[in-house]
Amino acid sequence: MYHVEFSNGSQATFKAMDGTEIPPGGSWESQAIGDGYVTSVQGGTINFTDVADTRIPGDTAQTWGVLIGYQGEEVVGRYEGGGTLQVTVNRYLQATLGGMAFRQVYLPAITIPQ
Repeated sequence: MYHVEFSNGSQATFKAMDGTEIPPGGSWESQAIGDGYVTSVQGGTINFTDVADTRIPGDTAQTWGVLIGYQGEEVVGRYEGGGTLQVTVNRYLQATLGGMAFRQVYLPAITIPQ
């Protein structure tokens, strides 16, 4: 399990998975989670999907992982033990990640079985 520390540096209001509103300049911290999200009308949803010890091609070597998806891009964050995922959204609604080892991965939204 890991937890999320979210900082809102944008002019948008975000809403966390537990219903907490995160106003501009505000922050939010989750309890230990598996899957979760924060969302805004302007920026969309930042998804956190617990991938546990499952490997995604191109990710890093640490044992535990979380798949972060935002605006059509995916990143895997890896950690050992209890992890802390730091997410800071800036004035342009870009997310900066910290607290783990990260690797950007490509996961198409649709796959066709061969």
